[in-house]
Amino acid sequence: MWFVFAAALILTVICSGVFVKYFQRGNMPAWLEKSSVGAAAVLLLAGVWDAAVGFGDFRGAFTLMGFAAAFETVLYLLLKKRKARTLAFMGKLLLAAVIAELTIFQFPSYRLLFDDHPYMQFSAADAELTDCVYDEELGGVLTEDLNEVSLTYRDIGCKIGTVYVNLHFRDEKSRSINFFCDMTDETGHYYRMKLIDSKIVYGSEESQYAMAQLSGKSDTIRFRFSGMLEDDAAVIESVELNKPIPFDVMPLRVILIVLIGSFVYGCFFSSELSREYENSRYICRVAATWLTIAVMCLAIMIVLQQIPKGGFGDRFRLTEGDQITEELVTAFENGRFDLDLEVSDELAAMENPYDNGTRFYNEIEYEWDHAYYNGKYYSYYGIAPLLIFVPYHLITGYFFPTDVAVMIFSSLGILFLSMLYSAIVRKWFGKISAAAYISGLAVLLVSCGIWFSLGRPMFYELAISAGFAACTAGAYFLVTSGIIDSRDKIKYPRVAASSLLLGLSVMCRPTLALYAVCGCVFWLFGTKKAKADKKLLKYLICAFLPIGLLGLFQMYYNYARFGSILEFGIKYSLTINDFTRTEFHWHFVFICLYNFLLAPPAFIPDYPFVSAPFSMLGVNGYIFKDEGTASGILFLALPVFAYFLSRRALKALPKKSRLKTAVLLGLPCLVMPVIIVASAWESGYSARYMADFSWQIVMGAMMILFFLGQRIKNSLGKKIFNGAMGVCMAYSLIVGAIEIHVFSFPQISYPRYADMLERLLEFWR
Repeated sequence: MWFVFAAALILTVICSGVFVKYFQRGNMPAWLEKSSVGAAAVLLLAGVWDAAVGFGDFRGAFTLMGFAAAFETVLYLLLKKRKARTLAFMGKLLLAAVIAELTIFQFPSYRLLFDDHPYMQFSAADAELTDCVYDEELGGVLTEDLNEVSLTYRDIGCKIGTVYVNLHFRDEKSRSINFFCDMTDETGHYYRMKLIDSKIVYGSEESQYAMAQLSGKSDTIRFRFSGMLEDDAAVIESVELNKPIPFDVMPLRVILIVLIGSFVYGCFFSSELSREYENSRYICRVAATWLTIAVMCLAIMIVLQQIPKGGFGDRFRLTEGDQITEELVTAFENGRFDLDLEVSDELAAMENPYDNGTRFYNEIEYEWDHAYYNGKYYSYYGIAPLLIFVPYHLITGYFFPTDVAVMIFSSLGILFLSMLYSAIVRKWFGKISAAAYISGLAVLLVSCGIWFSLGRPMFYELAISAGFAACTAGAYFLVTSGIIDSRDKIKYPRVAASSLLLGLSVMCRPTLALYAVCGCVFWLFGTKKAKADKKLLKYLICAFLPIGLLGLFQMYYNYARFGSILEFGIKYSLTINDFTRTEFHWHFVFICLYNFLLAPPAFIPDYPFVSAPFSMLGVNGYIFKDEGTASGILFLALPVFAYFLSRRALKALPKKSRLKTAVLLGLPCLVMPVIIVASAWESGYSARYMADFSWQIVMGAMMILFFLGQRIKNSLGKKIFNGAMGVCMAYSLIVGAIEIHVFSFPQISYPRYADMLERLLEFWR
């Protein structure tokens, strides 16, 4: 079979190589063209057979070769009619990627090819067993929970290149088990500990294979197995030595290499992508539309993968909810602001009920993360989502699912964020290239921060995602309302919509009140224009009435609960901290500023490959750190470095517009986000907070970068600028995607997804 594979690979290289050679020439001899097309057809048929039936250990390889040959043929026919430098490069890169995928990336499959490694199989019944017994009924040795069992085999007497563990998991609750292998070889008769250190994952046959790099023949082998979690259990039936490792072809890897590489190349050299935005709106609109759709679909998929067993439909028939979807809903339906929760006598008798230590050691019953004030429970989370949740409960009798709500709000926020970005570019930065526009949108969507709510869709994230949707929508209607640019007419319905949505964002998440203040500043700048239109009263009503009414209700709601119009209730929350006695320290502010804004990613060759270690900066003290971290926004989105060019950008503006620009850009995109980050010292670090400030910071940086970029006059400078934007996009996609994946699907909870990421990047193991 190796001969057939090698022949097919050589044929693919020759066939595709001929097409690649004539991409630009276009004068291929007729006989050669027919031969190449015929060879491509043969490869495509083999690929179809592979996809339907398979080619044993080479499954997927022939499908990839067939697709590559067919794609190269189509590219050649297209390029015969119209030359396109980027498409020609894509064809070349595809050929290189396919060769790499079937050689370098399949290195484990070549492990036994050029040396003598006799195949051997050992039943679990023949092993020396430690801490376990052979179960005749199960047909193997059972390892369960965290208990370790070991199987030892002696007098092997051969070279070992691969190990395959033949096992089956007890049930779907079992996710993965640890697999260690201690061996001896001719360099010493003592165990080399953990020569194989791996995890066997439920649903991943690839994880049952492992390579071994030893010196000479082995004599004794000890296999050790243990569950990673309490419910992990598997039956080890046998162990096979020197079994060939099947090909593990990953089309996704090839697609990512080709698409990202081709786009970065196009940013440097494509005439279409180098055209100004205003002269290539169709390409930009199509690219932005599909990019936004793809990102929204990805957001939906992340949540769907975390929905509990029962399926998507069952989520809409929930008879129980959480603090927001049930407790607040039933309270408002009953005309109350306090929650219908019983307060334990022990909690009511406490002198300081916010003392978590006393509650814990005295085993006092209380409701976690609820506001407790004057003997009643309240929720300090925003109530704007109740506009959806209450009608849903009244109509259906069920409570709205939190994870679905996070998915919907996040998707809407992503949509409005994309629309906001496009509106800003269309209005003020029409001279930037299509490459810069598309790259900037990709960077913005990847680093907007909402992914860390999608990755763990609980009621905490519900409040953040709802605020994200309302804030991005409010910003979009504000920018497109015509009050900023003197050339536009004021669109009063959009002014009112922006006021309403920014007000609702505060009622989703109080932190966003700072952006509502920014909205008021924008509307004040628009009063002069409205006065000139002789519609000042109408303008003031549209701009300030919706947010004013919502603000008045929020103040009444605050006062009715906590006796203060400015108290949202987090001060009285029952969590690990007593917020009524928390002391302010500047060091904690610096910790938040560093970890949210400045923390660089660490790159390592092992899982998780990209990480952002949390740093206390050497400070002795306590600050809460949630599970999961992300790089600081400065390194998650490299265009944020553009803030260091702010002074140059301001000097390039007319003097009369410098102050207005500095206020309207700096206030919502830099000053308010930094204040939000600094104020997080009390709540601590949680990656989900990034949705409150990340996209605003990135958007402001993009505007500075685009303003300076469209002033570049020479062609070389433009090419460098476009290429740099493409590189920034590739960097953000890689780093951001890995961090989002690791956060959303941590290895301990989602070993299958962690295994997929490992196989995608760790091809050498």
